[in-house]
Amino acid sequence: MRKATRFVFFIVASVAIISCSNKEQEQSAASIEQNCGTNAALSTCLTPKFDSAYYIEQGIKYFQTMQSDIPNEVQPNYSPLVIRWEWPPWLLLTGYKKDFLISSDILLKLNPTQYYKLDCKYFEEQPFCRCHVIFDYSGDSCPIYEEFTFNDQGEITFIEAWSDFESTLPANMNLGSDSLWSEDEYWAKQSDILRLSTKVPGLGNTTGKIDINSAEMKNAAAVDKDVNELLKRLKDPIKTYLQQLATHQNELSHGCETPAGDRYPYYHP
Repeated sequence: MRKATRFVFFIVASVAIISCSNKEQEQSAASIEQNCGTNAALSTCLTPKFDSAYYIEQGIKYFQTMQSDIPNEVQPNYSPLVIRWEWPPWLLLTGYKKDFLISSDILLKLNPTQYYKLDCKYFEEQPFCRCHVIFDYSGDSCPIYEEFTFNDQGEITFIEAWSDFESTLPANMNLGSDSLWSEDEYWAKQSDILRLSTKVPGLGNTTGKIDINSAEMKNAAAVDKDVNELLKRLKDPIKTYLQQLATHQNELSHGCETPAGDRYPYYHP
């Protein structure tokens, strides 16, 4: 992955110039108010407004934006303030706002990319689309689990990703004493999964637009370290990302390798 990582560094740095014109998820969202029906509502307040095929299509289109043989015109329906959050070994806030995501994903096409696996499913509770994929970066395979949160207009507002290994997925996805994965666990269907998308005030209003200066956002950041980390990074997203790219090259170079002690594949239908 070293070659791919250096390539990504170049890409993100280029996008930054253009734009300038764990796993420690221990806290729950229980102390963050749902605030349904307000501008500070959580994403779980929303219900699907489109059929299942629509949400699956949007998830697939997201991955196609990075596929080298797909035209640049193929784009998912992003919200203007879309957020991408990728858990370690990746760099947390890796995309903020529609223009940045589109530009960076188009540039990624320069590094030959396709997929060994692309399996997306629809769910009636947020996140409405969830995907298990295996990227092929010029011959390097990289398993990823990704979730997509939507607003009432069908726009993607939040993208959350994990390396698709047992020790890098949310700690409570699989709690069985036998360590076997059920289908529900594989698709994170439990109600208390440790994900960030369900803790961010504003993602559950009709447009899914957050307000980083709202009292509700500040209150959530005060009681939840993950929301606090997101809020800090949103205030200067490109600078913090480029700083981490410079200091986390070792982690990134091994990010697609199966961690010691993990089984892969870990789920057997």
